[in-house]
Amino acid sequence: VLEANNRVGGRAFTGDHIYGTPELGASQVGPYYARIRNMCQQLGVELTQGSNINAPYTFSVGGELIAKEDWESHPRNDTEGWERPLLPQTLLGAYLGKFGPFNELDDWLQPEAEQYDVPLGDWLRGHGASAGALRLMNEGLVPFDLNGVSVLTLLQENVRGRLLSGVDDNSGKDRFERAALLSGHVKGGTSRLPEAMAAHLGDAVRINSPVAYISSHSSGVSVQCLDGRRYSAEFAISAVPFGSLRRVTIDRPLTGYQAEAVNRMPNANNSQVHLRIKGTPFWEQDGMDASTWTDSTLNMIRQPIGYDGSRDRLVAVITGQKGDRIDQLAPKQRGEFVRAEIERLRPSTKGKLEVTGVHSWSQYPFVHGCRHSYRPGQARRFIHDMVKPHDRLHFAGEQTRRLEIGMESAMESGERAAIEVLGRLG
Repeated sequence: VLEANNRVGGRAFTGDHIYGTPELGASQVGPYYARIRNMCQQLGVELTQGSNINAPYTFSVGGELIAKEDWESHPRNDTEGWERPLLPQTLLGAYLGKFGPFNELDDWLQPEAEQYDVPLGDWLRGHGASAGALRLMNEGLVPFDLNGVSVLTLLQENVRGRLLSGVDDNSGKDRFERAALLSGHVKGGTSRLPEAMAAHLGDAVRINSPVAYISSHSSGVSVQCLDGRRYSAEFAISAVPFGSLRRVTIDRPLTGYQAEAVNRMPNANNSQVHLRIKGTPFWEQDGMDASTWTDSTLNMIRQPIGYDGSRDRLVAVITGQKGDRIDQLAPKQRGEFVRAEIERLRPSTKGKLEVTGVHSWSQYPFVHGCRHSYRPGQARRFIHDMVKPHDRLHFAGEQTRRLEIGMESAMESGERAAIEVLGRLG
């Protein structure tokens, strides 16, 4: 196992170096994450109930703080009709749930699903979304903007999320909030699971081993690392994000839609600033819920509630184009900018916040984004061809998922690739 980074786990990454040890990536182990749960059981990794628990949101729209109880009738709420009582972070999920055509996990892979490989914004407008709702949905997106992302995978993820949480999208919560109480988490942090997996494999795992070349021949495959080390085997499995794979030379180049997927599939961004709260609780001072959803330069400011009940942290999450913009700042400057922006949005936080960590998935080595995404028209070209074996090279990783989401999708893809190789070995 050749791991380019100096640690195993990829986007399963517990911030042990940040106060409060936040999860920088994967956090929830859903109730139906059978492969993850089985692996934890095999390796003695303990799971406990609940995950990703945050305080409810106050809303900052147009620079004005709005309590959730006041949102429906507030002048800043320029949504229309049935949209008005919906909280901003739930609008997109409500539309996907109300108008989504899929009922089964594999519906998105069927030929008739190709009609939904269209811009999300066009699909929403076709179902009557108001200009106000479209603006708010765009403010909270993870991938790009409403016109730059395909609705197809979002429809499939909505079905999986509904089955996972057992709650419909009209619950008034976003999909993370809906799944939180029903999900579990790895005791001590998500990183403990990939670390246990690596320990089980022993010295077969080589960290600090970025791959530079992959070559196939009649009897096997050869992989050369950046430092010149070579490894040979009958088959190889690439589980790296396509943003990294496109930097590897494959001597018999990929062709067609598979090559286009590797070279052009974009990655969504997720930039984070973690802060410690000092002094009197600011939410008690201003009388508002402690988390903040905003249409400012940030997306949301979550207040994690620790499993011990502690409430001494904030994490600002900046995604999509907002994340790309803020990542132009150096990490220290980014942290101070975000702290000042939070103080502007919530004056009761002034002088009470200390930046404890900054993390950007787009800038993290060998990952290049928080998850894969599809531009409109890409899904129908990529989803079938990009998982096909190329000579003796097979493909896994979250970007090749078929039915699952989250950590379970990565495990699903690894299982599929392993079965492919075992089949070829007879």
